[in-house]
Amino acid sequence: MESDRINSLVAELAPEYAAARHHLHQYPELSGEERETAAYVAACLRQIGLDDVRTGVAGHGVIGTLRGANAGPTFALRGDMDALPIHEESDLPYRSCRAGVMHACGHDGHTATLLGTAAVLSRMRHRIHGSVRFLFQPAEETVHGAEGMCAEGAMEGVGAIVALHGWPGMATGRIGVRPGPMMASSDTFDITIRGHGAHAAMPHIAVDPIVTGAQIVLALQTLVSREIPATDSVVVTIAQFHAGTAYNIIPGVADLKGTVRCLSKPIQDSMPERIERIVAGLCAAARAEYSFRYRNGTPVTVNDATVNSLIVSVGEETLGAANVIPLENPSMGAEDFAVYLRYAPGAMFRLGVGEDVTPLHTPTYNFSDVSLAHGMNLFTRIALRHLDTHA
Repeated sequence: MESDRINSLVAELAPEYAAARHHLHQYPELSGEERETAAYVAACLRQIGLDDVRTGVAGHGVIGTLRGANAGPTFALRGDMDALPIHEESDLPYRSCRAGVMHACGHDGHTATLLGTAAVLSRMRHRIHGSVRFLFQPAEETVHGAEGMCAEGAMEGVGAIVALHGWPGMATGRIGVRPGPMMASSDTFDITIRGHGAHAAMPHIAVDPIVTGAQIVLALQTLVSREIPATDSVVVTIAQFHAGTAYNIIPGVADLKGTVRCLSKPIQDSMPERIERIVAGLCAAARAEYSFRYRNGTPVTVNDATVNSLIVSVGEETLGAANVIPLENPSMGAEDFAVYLRYAPGAMFRLGVGEDVTPLHTPTYNFSDVSLAHGMNLFTRIALRHLDTHA
């Protein structure tokens, strides 16, 4: 039976790609610097025997294409490759060799899972109807890698796309699924407040940008509580506040930096005006001047219902219905996988990596090798099922 064949191939190949993950974990590279990672991925894909391997896509992106023996559409799977500027604190034998850089978001696992899936499917080329395109993306953490990949043709001719994200707090052998909004948009903004400095003992002759900035920080919280419907989720966070040089000097300038997360495009589009209106009003009241810059980042990740149903069906058959968990709520974290969904329907699912695994973006996070095998199995079956359905 084909199911047994897939299980056998995954069991055979998973140890090799767990070792590949350990290598990637040991030699992490930051966003935009994934040279060695990309070279390693390309070498693996050529060894596997893919028909076409493109390198240098959007910087250090790699695209591999596996053409089946039968005609059909193109289905894409995506994995991200970049690491984070965090110093690893684990005692793993394959812990990061690079001070201040580690795979704290599990992209080593995402990349290795995609490589392992390519290896499994290459041994099943005879029954593939169409092509599978493997997208190894740089710069996810700085949210510009997907845009660049798509601009350079990554999604040309693709009928659908799927990705996964390792998820701590969820048991291995389980996946989390959700149609519709899965992850939030992510925008950033900068506010510079210009007042007049003075001696700290004479605030009456100053225009204090710290006090004005503090009022702005507090007032921005009313955007969510008093302007956004309670049924819509929005997060406005000021994450940086820089001002001053001494205990006894009121500075002339304060800089604030923050992020906005939304689950709907109309609300996302409305946020720049809402924020600047509050900034302008409070600065005018304080006799301060300001500059405001707002940058759109990733859109909302909205899972296509049909593709999500495909993942659910394959997950129930592979893991058991009890291990396919419908998610009540999306994450307010962001993913630039959303950009691919502008070009074709798709969906992302959560892959459980262990209930006791430390959270994402922490110095002891580690993707599970057991989960890697589950990811290979699911990716393989999802690709085959989609291509069979649409051949």
